[in-house]
Amino acid sequence: MPAPVSQTFAALRSATASLPLSPSVKSITLSFVAKNAGPGPRQFLRHHAPALAYANPLLPIAIRRIPDPRSKDQDPSSPHREAVKLGRWGGVADGLQLGKGNVPGGEMVVEFHNAPAQTLPLAHLSGQQILDQLLAIALEKKVPRVAGSEVDKEALRS
Repeated sequence: MPAPVSQTFAALRSATASLPLSPSVKSITLSFVAKNAGPGPRQFLRHHAPALAYANPLLPIAIRRIPDPRSKDQDPSSPHREAVKLGRWGGVADGLQLGKGNVPGGEMVVEFHNAPAQTLPLAHLSGQQILDQLLAIALEKKVPRVAGSEVDKEALRS
């Protein structure tokens, strides 16, 4: 029977998110309201972020869990209190006007070394859809193999 550690590493290697991102990706920051928000960011953190971090060990992935701004026990001087009214937090609009009393949907900011940062709104997305959006902008492009290369010859011999 395999050891639990080897099972964990096998699961990380075989996960759908276990893909190397482009070296031009500088960092990823995920911001969302910790409670009472959509399940997408939490699904992404639970199912995809560990494999993504395993496949990209040098990539900083920051998680910002924002307290629910509607909570009555919040400090009245907290900058998050006005986030619900404005439909944003941190000075960055999330693109949705949710109205008074609703929770902002969340966002993922992908920073690049050689390009401007891209902000992905996360409202109404599942964990898999968040991963798909991230991979669409940050996945390392594979160079197609040239027919007749040494790698192809080795594959034919096996």
